[in-house]
Amino acid sequence: MPTAAGPEEALPPSVSVPGARKLDRSAWSWATYQAGRDPYIGLVNGFLFAPYFATVVVGDGVKGQAMIAQMGMISGLTVAFIAPVIGATVDTLGPRKPWLALITLMVIPLMMSLWFAAPGGAILSPWIVVAILGLISILLSCGEVLFSSMLPYAATPRMRPMASGWALSLGNVTSIILLLFILLALMLPEKPLFGLSKEASEPDRMVPILVALNFALCAIPLFLFSKDAAKSGGKANAASVKMGVGSLVSLIRNWKQNSDAMIYLLARTLAQDAGGVLLILCGVYAAGVMGWGGTEMLVYGLLGCVAGLIGGVLAGWLDETFGPKIAFQIEIAGSVVGLIGIIGAAPAQILFMPVTDPQPVWNAPMFSTLPELVFVFFGFSGFVFQIAAWSSSRTLLTRLAPASQMGAFFGLAALAGNSTSWLGPMLVGIFTAVFHSQQAGFVPVTLLFAAGFLLLFFVKGGGKEPDPA
Repeated sequence: MPTAAGPEEALPPSVSVPGARKLDRSAWSWATYQAGRDPYIGLVNGFLFAPYFATVVVGDGVKGQAMIAQMGMISGLTVAFIAPVIGATVDTLGPRKPWLALITLMVIPLMMSLWFAAPGGAILSPWIVVAILGLISILLSCGEVLFSSMLPYAATPRMRPMASGWALSLGNVTSIILLLFILLALMLPEKPLFGLSKEASEPDRMVPILVALNFALCAIPLFLFSKDAAKSGGKANAASVKMGVGSLVSLIRNWKQNSDAMIYLLARTLAQDAGGVLLILCGVYAAGVMGWGGTEMLVYGLLGCVAGLIGGVLAGWLDETFGPKIAFQIEIAGSVVGLIGIIGAAPAQILFMPVTDPQPVWNAPMFSTLPELVFVFFGFSGFVFQIAAWSSSRTLLTRLAPASQMGAFFGLAALAGNSTSWLGPMLVGIFTAVFHSQQAGFVPVTLLFAAGFLLLFFVKGGGKEPDPA
């Protein structure tokens, strides 16, 4: 099987200066790609378009949510099957850019087509819209495998922690900018910008258009300036796919040869299952337990984006200071502290202790009582550490996986994540139903975090200094 050059071998010696920490043009360009793709997750899948689809396009919030959940299950299973094959196959070919460009060129028009998701399904039926959302999800997940496995080539070892962290931070920066623009220019004014009609829900339908344009703009630097893996001489055909599958099977069969990376994948999967629940269900939990309305949840969502920005920067610093393995453990521990603070809060409760008749402690339109402020603090802290954990986990895998099989390992990470993504929500559902408490529902999330934290002690590598080239 052709073997791709190691990450440092693909870079000119002039940029591989030991101790160099400032990001060069290649690393910055790689990071800006994530600034383009991440707003889709927050604005389309999260705060704005998905609720509009469920309540206005479908016309029934319960049915709409069920349709989105079915789409998520199908797309997740699809990614679990094809992502490892894509990752292993691209290892045999070398460069990631051509395939990432293909995915990007497919995703952008699909995002723009969501403009036709008119109220009541007047233009596109709800099921067609769901199919488009599912296809976008599959393409973005496969693109994530290619994008993440490109990091060792786009950035030198000392730059990788900062590049990974800044990528997530930039994703939150563009999310905040787009969210504020959409709210101030399209949602709140009686006459939205561009002459959009609120009666036809055009401000909501404009969201994926703006997200697509941002993606197109932010993706350009990667294709112009980021370094990529060297060509292996192989051609993209059925033989290369067969070779990739064979390499993947061999990797799994001989897992002991890369036991640290394999144990790490299990730890990462458990921790990220817990983190996914924290990020996805924290809003539902806040609305249900604290009784917050739409305005409070919108501000809470904006604070979450700010926390993501800080988390990306924090991850880079922790990786540099302690190494990505210890950084990942610190971030898991920080996430657990944030989670405990959240589940110990209520409108008249702080850290499981009752507060008698809580009164406003400052003159503010929201988050004015001490229990609310404590909830916001711990929620914000949990978001910071969880976003940081996503960054450090990516950096750590680039340190543990062999350079020639980087794509395959990121594909296996996608397989593991999508294959067990049901675990966290299932445990939350069981504990919530059994104990009739939203707080009790989050107890198993803490246990998943703890399991991932402890497994990392059995992983060798990922220390402060980068591994030799």
